[in-house]
Amino acid sequence: MTYEEMGTTLQWKKNLLFAGIFIQENLLHTVFDRYNTMSCKQWLLMSVLKAFDTPPDLSAAAKAMGCSRQNVKQLARPLEKDGYITLERSAEDARSLCISYTDKGRQFSRENTARGRFVHDAVFREFSEDEIENYFALSVKMMHGIRHLEEAFQKEMEEKE
Repeated sequence: MTYEEMGTTLQWKKNLLFAGIFIQENLLHTVFDRYNTMSCKQWLLMSVLKAFDTPPDLSAAAKAMGCSRQNVKQLARPLEKDGYITLERSAEDARSLCISYTDKGRQFSRENTARGRFVHDAVFREFSEDEIENYFALSVKMMHGIRHLEEAFQKEMEEKE
């Protein structure tokens, strides 16, 4: 049975869309990790670093990636060992570690721009421009929905206390 055949009711479609987020993530990780020397999450961290004008600390990188500071540190350690980044104490806060590209990391980042286009072209090959625009708008709404879910969980926990 295909996904299209399963989606017969609105509730079933919601279930499939929700599960699909996790399934798609797992498939993307599996395919990406099979054909690259760097894990998908490490690649994401390297890409996220480009968004900062100055080396971010672990907390800022974690916020940008939507994960924990500890998760970023676990991703960063092998990248540091392989010479792509350095982890250094912040000049402003000695308790904070900042992530900086090394020369090897900057070179990877430059070369990775073409790789990113290759990945995006493959993933979005079956999408029209309008579908990409719609998917983007829907993804923004999903991000808001995730924030609403967190607020609902927090409220639920507060009510239990």
